[in-house]
Amino acid sequence: MSGWARTTDGWAMNLDGTDGALHFSLPRLELRSSSKGWRSLCFLVDGSQREVAGGSAESLLAAKALAVEQARALLGPGHAAALLPVPAR
Repeated sequence: MSGWARTTDGWAMNLDGTDGALHFSLPRLELRSSSKGWRSLCFLVDGSQREVAGGSAESLLAAKALAVEQARALLGPGHAAALLPVPAR
């Protein structure tokens, strides 16, 4: 897994291991900067997206950890291995 990659409006992680800053692939996690802090999105295998609660975590590191934890619940056990361990970068 490549981990989190910096994008123009935040951070992204493709669960297939490709660079989230260079490619969009599913499933995918994104953190986008917003006026309320970090907005966390999970793009599912079918192309739909879910905004997960709690994106306005205290720090970027906390927002990334929360996004990964919530993605585990959304994506299920089939993607659990791709989410462990996730580099915090």
